[in-house]
Amino acid sequence: MNRFEKALDLICEFNKINNSENFGEQIFSNLKKIFRFNSGYIFYTNSTKPEYFFNKKVNSINDIDESYLIEDLLYKKTPFGKIIITGSNFSENDKKIFKACASVIANITKDEEISKILKMQIHAFQEGFDKVKKSNEKITKLEKTKTDFISRISHELRTPLNSILGFSDLLEKEFVGKLNNKQKEYINDIKISALHLLGVINEVLDITKIEANAMKLNITHFSAQQALNEVINVIKPLLIKKHQTLNTKIPEDIEIKADYQKLRQILFNLLSNAVKYTRENGKIIVKCIKKENKIYISIKDNGIGIEKKNLKKIFNKFEQLDRNQENSTGLGLAITKELVKLHRGAIKLVSIPEKGSTFTVILPIQ
Repeated sequence: MNRFEKALDLICEFNKINNSENFGEQIFSNLKKIFRFNSGYIFYTNSTKPEYFFNKKVNSINDIDESYLIEDLLYKKTPFGKIIITGSNFSENDKKIFKACASVIANITKDEEISKILKMQIHAFQEGFDKVKKSNEKITKLEKTKTDFISRISHELRTPLNSILGFSDLLEKEFVGKLNNKQKEYINDIKISALHLLGVINEVLDITKIEANAMKLNITHFSAQQALNEVINVIKPLLIKKHQTLNTKIPEDIEIKADYQKLRQILFNLLSNAVKYTRENGKIIVKCIKKENKIYISIKDNGIGIEKKNLKKIFNKFEQLDRNQENSTGLGLAITKELVKLHRGAIKLVSIPEKGSTFTVILPIQ
């Protein structure tokens, strides 16, 4: 067995890690089986202090006083943190193997964060409903709806999503060998299915945070075009599979003041819906304009459209209209509307059955 084959067997052990208080220790213990290193750190993007560390604690990346290997932890191709191991004499093969490890560790780290927050929020909901249901029948009915919903998707939450995402990523990058066109097509299908499962988990997490008033904004200035391009890269496999055309009309000079991750999520929800409800060989157009003190982002498709009686209903939680054979949790547009409201903005919808829909997000510049 050569070095790479042995490393791949050891990487498999990352998926055996349990969500527990010694989560970080388990990660670095596994890395110790693959590399010789002195200390290890995982930093989240929005924090200067390490979330997890091994051996020697530091207050920031700048306090690390020895040479190290560093890789981004990516979620939907966007960095949410970094993993670092310190030491010397790392070979080129070490760097390649460490990059592969970072890809798997990113998925299990994000899953651990999601599980932790989801359990906390579900527990908070249960406590709150127990107190209110004695005097409010409406809240009691809502509790049953939520309980049924969580039960309905629990089997998907138990799906080994980490393995699907991590190893499909390794195969796509041809880490273990060249792929033929048919194999690449199959891997693309796997990633599309994994994106669906990831979307289910994240929608549950987001709606619980919104309803618990735990959703916070991190406002920054950034390019509208950059945010859109990142979202397009994520949904590109879906566009390719349905042979759809996507045209964008967003000037390079339009700057937005908003929460970057939340705006990406708004665009992702609307664009993925446009792809989902537009037939093969369909067309989607995205425009962005600045008018007076507001920014307008519109996403137009020529898909199946929505009947007039359902235009307001479509933004309700758990709402699933009979729109062809597509299935969803019924949370995507409800979350989108709430995220826009958090930005003091508004979302408008114009739709004609069998002609298509246009969603317009309106955000204040200041």
